[in-house]
Amino acid sequence: MKKEHVWQYISDTHSDSVKIEPILDMPPAKEFRIHITRFQPGAGADPHSHEWEHAMYFMGGTGKVVIQGKETIVKKGILAFVPQHAVHSVLNIGEDELVVWGVSGPPKTEAGYAQLRKNG
Repeated sequence: MKKEHVWQYISDTHSDSVKIEPILDMPPAKEFRIHITRFQPGAGADPHSHEWEHAMYFMGGTGKVVIQGKETIVKKGILAFVPQHAVHSVLNIGEDELVVWGVSGPPKTEAGYAQLRKNG
């Protein structure tokens, strides 16, 4: 049985103290976007999944990343790969801003960045 998906906007999973700065967006890119995400101390992204894979390169700070139940402490110089459909979360556990260079897939709508979340 195929699982249904619903649209969910990043503002629904990322706390208010998370700021996303697009570097390369759609257009001109058609399949991906590059962005810097800044997590303030204690801020994070709740567990969620996407229809696309993506990568997070940690440029500063200390965080906890959970991908498919596997927890890792991340800091400057670490790259985390998130497979398509993998449930993942990020939390800034340090005292400084957690800065992430991200490469991820579409879509973006007039309402903002969106992701597909699995139901059930």
